[in-house]
Amino acid sequence: MDISSISLWLLALVLAAISLGSFIKGITGMGLPLLAVPAIASFTSVEEAVILMIIPTFGSNLWLVVTHRRFANLLSQHLPFLVAGFIGGGLGTFVLVAVDDRWLKLTLAVWLAVYLLQYIFGNFLRSFFQARGAMAGAAGMLAGTIQGATGISAHIVAPYFHGRNVAPEAYAFLIASAFLTFSCAQIVTAVSTELFTPERFAIGMVALIPTLVFIQIGIGLAGKLSAALFQKILLVIFILMEIKLISDVI
Repeated sequence: MDISSISLWLLALVLAAISLGSFIKGITGMGLPLLAVPAIASFTSVEEAVILMIIPTFGSNLWLVVTHRRFANLLSQHLPFLVAGFIGGGLGTFVLVAVDDRWLKLTLAVWLAVYLLQYIFGNFLRSFFQARGAMAGAAGMLAGTIQGATGISAHIVAPYFHGRNVAPEAYAFLIASAFLTFSCAQIVTAVSTELFTPERFAIGMVALIPTLVFIQIGIGLAGKLSAALFQKILLVIFILMEIKLISDVI
């Protein structure tokens, strides 16, 4: 494959964002796409950022699902959420193709703002995200669609499973299963719409390496570094990304 100078610059940007995001995730538990997608989108397009993150997201969550596969019996309790989320993941990827990048960046900025508000004021959307039955399907559809269109759905997935009173490892398995489900839908749709160019696929595969490596490094340092300090650093980074995304729109 012919790698241009722009491609090398893009590869460097992606690897830097994913390495930092994976390292922070290992220390604080913060979602990798939450940092990497806005960071990459700030310098390219939302479509580029979302597609490039599909393989690292798929690989890292597949690893977690396999690691905690003993909790697989819990999945039957959340089929409405997962099935609707798979459908939403496909729909969201079509939105990624159909909608102008300015609107996608605005959506990403709004979604990042929702996270910042939840970070500051607490999880004020908990009652909706802990729904069951048909409402669980609605939450899953929303999560999958947002994941497909912006690459970020942790603000729905995390609180949805948080209220199920499961052990930490089971919680990690369920969250990873949801993200893996959404990623599968993204892959199918991205391939069918030719969003996965050879270049994007290659960059995604290369990015999978620092994803797994830096998550492990972060986990190893988690007890030695201040998680509170990292949360404050993250808050500053997110605010700067929010400003950059909004400036791109206006």
